Amino acid sequence: MTDPVAKLVKIDHTIRGIETDASSTVGPGWIARMLERVRWSVFGLETFALRNRVVGGVARASAFEYLEPLRADDEVEIATWLARVGNTSYDFGHAISRLSDQAVAVRARVTVVHIGPDGPAPVGADLASTVLDEPVPPAVLWQESERRSSWTRQWIVRPSDQDSFRHVNQARYVDYIDDTRQLASMAGEAAGIEGPLESLSVEYLRETHAGQLVRMQTWVTGDETRAFELTEPETGQVHSRGQIRKGPASQALI
Repeated sequence: MTDPVAKLVKIDHTIRGIETDASSTVGPGWIARMLERVRWSVFGLETFALRNRVVGGVARASAFEYLEPLRADDEVEIATWLARVGNTSYDFGHAISRLSDQAVAVRARVTVVHIGPDGPAPVGADLASTVLDEPVPPAVLWQESERRSSWTRQWIVRPSDQDSFRHVNQARYVDYIDDTRQLASMAGEAAGIEGPLESLSVEYLRETHAGQLVRMQTWVTGDETRAFELTEPETGQVHSRGQIRKGPASQALI
């Protein structure tokens, strides 16, 4: 359903068992997939504010806040709106609310670069009239820091990591971060973090393809925070960067 001016779109969804992980809750990667599916869906609505007003786009960055856990069979409402308009980019805002108690479980911001026939293209100034002032996570800027207690793993990108655009899907970069922080913890490394997260942000800098050897390094940036960088070992080219903040211990018991 949509509001009368189609600036805010709300889609109902029932959490499936396949979307939960070993903690029996929906993990960061599946949340990213749920929100991407909704973004695809809203452009199929004839009344959606952005329909036929943008040519195409690629995700540049995402920021997520995890407020409540979601479990199998939870019925949720996923809201989507335009949160910001820039020169050649715009931000989607998202909120996932649990219908049983109206609790907001997730808030997210996804920055998209508007792409025309020859690369990044200006976004129509008239789109500013469709922006809604709803709560979204702040845009998270990358800040280089001392790489304390760093830990590294590397692997070959799988064909199943790619999407229909023949490069690694944006949700897989979230998986890479989530897997790396847990594997580091399993290895007993200081850079590892277990349990639920309070927030996660990721920047998509360069396409990654099946068969490439990649390396992800994580390091300590604070008591509850970690940074991540995905590179090609042979060239040193950076493909993605991210940051996380550990959630409160009480959140795991909710």
